Amino acid sequence: MAHTLADHMTTVTDAAVFHLCTRAAFAAARAAGAYRADSLQHEGFIHLSRAHQVLPTARAYFAGVPDLVLLVLDAASLGEALVFEPPAPLPTATPKPTDADADALYPHCYSAIDLASVVDVMDLSSFTGVPVHADTMALLRQYRFDRLPVEGTLYRETWRSEQRLDSGAPTGTAMVGLYAESLGSLSRFHRLAHDEVWHAYGGDPFVLHLLHTDGTTSEVTMGTDAAAGQQAQVVIPANTWQAGCLLPGGRHALFGCTMSPGFTPSCFEAGHVAELTARYPAAAAIIAQLGVTDDPSVC
Repeated sequence: MAHTLADHMTTVTDAAVFHLCTRAAFAAARAAGAYRADSLQHEGFIHLSRAHQVLPTARAYFAGVPDLVLLVLDAASLGEALVFEPPAPLPTATPKPTDADADALYPHCYSAIDLASVVDVMDLSSFTGVPVHADTMALLRQYRFDRLPVEGTLYRETWRSEQRLDSGAPTGTAMVGLYAESLGSLSRFHRLAHDEVWHAYGGDPFVLHLLHTDGTTSEVTMGTDAAAGQQAQVVIPANTWQAGCLLPGGRHALFGCTMSPGFTPSCFEAGHVAELTARYPAAAAIIAQLGVTDDPSVC
């Protein structure tokens, strides 16, 4: 390897580094078992970014490229293949903008990227540019979350009962989820055909916004600080529109959801902005923030 961190007399401790690519390119990497960019063959390394470099890099190199995704990489798992160096412009692209970050070090990976190093695949539009904290990375590493369609929530199903109802649905299901400010993870408005039990496990408090069947609205602050009035567990009744997010200033929240009967796609309905605003005009602001604007879909 041509360079090491010591060559630049710099210690970089980012918990996560990032790589932009198309959804198709990452699908090909899944099939191949590892991610390889063209630059690995032509330049000897894969271009990565630190959190504050992602959006400038996207503007400079990926303007107009459709269907981009952002790979969130566990920096520690890349080992000695990860080197932080001065920026190396792509041969086919214009130089990076001259600004305060022009002389900053950029992460380069001098090997193919094992898929185990990819702890999240997110839409670029959801990325805030905030670094991933080491505590958040520990949770990403532990639970290996997926992303819920429609909502975009980081989640992992932990239990699906083998017992079945007459309908074929499981008698119960459970999942663990993570709201993460740096990764844009939250829950958009939706409703379920069955009751859902929420559990707050740790991290920062978060709020559930509820739109009830009688036209009223309410909020529940979830967390583990009972003295502050936070709820460790709450039942959301069937057919209640619900959305959730961190309270301002929060870094992440680890939570769980349990359902009986268990979750199936047929019990989920997305809450679209126009429809919800018409029924709950007093909640228009939070509906605009957390409502669904894409085509109808299910998890």
